[in-house]
Amino acid sequence: MTTTLPKTNPRARLDILKIPGLGRFLRWRYSRFALQVPLLLLALLAAFDGFTGQQIAGKNLATVSTWLHYRGLVVLSVLLVGNLFCAACPLMLTRGPSKLLKRVLPEFKWPRAIKNKYFTVGLLVAYLFAYEYFGLWASPWLSAWLIVGYFGAALLIDTFYPAGTFCKYVCPLGNFNFALSSAAPTQITAKDPAVCSSCTGKYCLNGRIEEKARGGEFENLAPLPLLESQGPRAQSERPRPILSSDDFNTRRDFQLYPGCETKLFVPQISSNTDCTLCLNCVRACPYDNIALEVRPAAKSWEAAKPKADWALYGVVLFFGGLFNALAMTEPFFKFAAWLSSTLNSRVEFLLLLTILASIVGLGTLLSLWILRSSSALLGFKERSSGALRRWGWVFFPLTLAMWAGHYSYHFLTGWASIVPTVQNALERLGLYSGAVGWQLAGLIPENWLFPTQVLIMYAGYSAALFIAFRVAWKERKLSSALPLFALLTVLSILVLLVLAQPMQARGTLLAQ
Repeated sequence: MTTTLPKTNPRARLDILKIPGLGRFLRWRYSRFALQVPLLLLALLAAFDGFTGQQIAGKNLATVSTWLHYRGLVVLSVLLVGNLFCAACPLMLTRGPSKLLKRVLPEFKWPRAIKNKYFTVGLLVAYLFAYEYFGLWASPWLSAWLIVGYFGAALLIDTFYPAGTFCKYVCPLGNFNFALSSAAPTQITAKDPAVCSSCTGKYCLNGRIEEKARGGEFENLAPLPLLESQGPRAQSERPRPILSSDDFNTRRDFQLYPGCETKLFVPQISSNTDCTLCLNCVRACPYDNIALEVRPAAKSWEAAKPKADWALYGVVLFFGGLFNALAMTEPFFKFAAWLSSTLNSRVEFLLLLTILASIVGLGTLLSLWILRSSSALLGFKERSSGALRRWGWVFFPLTLAMWAGHYSYHFLTGWASIVPTVQNALERLGLYSGAVGWQLAGLIPENWLFPTQVLIMYAGYSAALFIAFRVAWKERKLSSALPLFALLTVLSILVLLVLAQPMQARGTLLAQ
């Protein structure tokens, strides 16, 4: 039974949830679980192969699935649809065990000092350093441990802190997906904001509870907040709910639809940042007032200014990606040799850290200076935080293009290798008895590689320029975007020069 409120004048839009068949599946309360199970099985199989299989990157599912297919398909899904990998993330299946543990363990508040993206920026840089220093792409064993570590971290953090904390403030992969999804062609929106204004329960945020009536159908209860466990934790600090979470575990006459796991209120959503596309909000809304809208990315970039911490994440993600791509080319190794001679040191940790800090640190500082210069031309003497909020979206399309161009190389050089590595892992489990098609690992569309990268970079560069001049146009001073125009042009050329270099075919049999 669906509660209705009077509609005002909702805007016309293309809503994915209205597509016959697909919309019904996405609204189904178990649709996310149906998407998570295959990825969970793949993760378990990859971990098994990583721990027990051949320690050859191109022949092991742990390295092939993680460093070739996952990264390439993340970018492809974002460009075509949206944040599908967070929607189907198998890490969230740890929520069941974490709820059980919450009954006997205390829950804490996430520290306010790191309740932002600055902490995530630090984790991103640490991740990029560890990837190169430990050679994760070349080690199935370490890749398997990384898979296990992600599941363990998700379980622990969501046990001791509110659900969604891991996704929003910790997970490097999740925040990477959030950043790239700013350019995705879909976004969660309210069909009619007036209906949201009339909603007293804020169900998309808090969740919804339904009670089974005599006829077997479910009817809406009065507006209630999402209920929390009444375990041994600060019970005196919160009012006791009408029904405890234990009631929903023991009684079959109630149904609970959880709200947004990252605490987003649908009518206030202006971009895809922090949205896991779990569609909890869609299922929790009793008024059918939420759409998965197809819209141009420019609409998201113009809707609201990003917060300074999130804009800084986009800048650091760009230069971190530039470092990651450069580390696979000959100029990088020549520079590392020169640096080793100059510093009179062969300590890899020191050399790698120096190069990473130089590229990310100096690149970020230069970008902040350019952003402030553009603001100064508008007549605003802003700090870096203010300039980031004003111009911050500029870096996101260029960042997406750079990572997409880089990942397209790895994905295209190893796109078919997933088949023999899965066959090999299943064969060792006794679940496959046919021939392992290692010949598929050599199917490389060489003529597509660089042209595809150039096309992607031009698209990102054009979008970045559009945003820069759009901001300047609103302030009626196009000349203010000239410093950014120069920076974006130089960075785009630099990325193309890096991508044009012969690269290590990491994670493939070509690299062996």
